[in-house]
Amino acid sequence: MAVIELRLQHLEQLFDTLDPAPFHDKALDRRVESWLLDSAGEHGHREPLVIVLHGPGTLQAHVPDIAAAIHAHFELVHQQAERRHVRRRRVGRLAMLAGTATLAAVLLLRHWLAAVPAPFGDVLSEGLLILAWVALWRPIETIGFDSWESRQQRGILRRLAQVPVRFVPG
Repeated sequence: MAVIELRLQHLEQLFDTLDPAPFHDKALDRRVESWLLDSAGEHGHREPLVIVLHGPGTLQAHVPDIAAAIHAHFELVHQQAERRHVRRRRVGRLAMLAGTATLAAVLLLRHWLAAVPAPFGDVLSEGLLILAWVALWRPIETIGFDSWESRQQRGILRRLAQVPVRFVPG
C-alpha cells in the first residue's frame, strides 16, 4: 500500500486562502494539490493509495470533512480533465482529417511536379513532402502520445477522488 503523508498544523493549511467558498466547497491549496498529485504519481496505478494526515488531536474531529473536501476537489479536477481529454480527441481527429487531406493533396501535387525540370521541381517536391509530414505531426502527437499522458493523469485524479484518509495524532 502506498502511503501519502500530509502534515498539518491547522485546518486552514489545507485550503486555498483566496477561495471565498464555504468549507466543503473550498479549493485545496495549490501546494497541497501539487504534493498529492506528485506523490500519487510516484506509485503504480494498481498499488492502493492512502493519505495519512499527521497533526494535532484537534484535527481528528475534522477528518471526515477533510476527506470529503479532498475527494470533492479531485472529483471536480477529474471531471475537468475528462472534458479536456474529449475536446483534445475531437480536435485531434479533425487535425488528422486535415493532415490526411494535406498529405493526399501533396502526393497529387508531387505527381504533377514530376514534369517540372530539376532542380526547381525537385526542391518544390521535397518541400511539399515536408509540409505533408508537418501537417500530420500534431495529430499523431495528440492522438498517439498525449493520450497516454492524459490517461495516466486522469487515473491519478480518479484515485485521489476516492483515496482513504487516515489520521495520526501528533
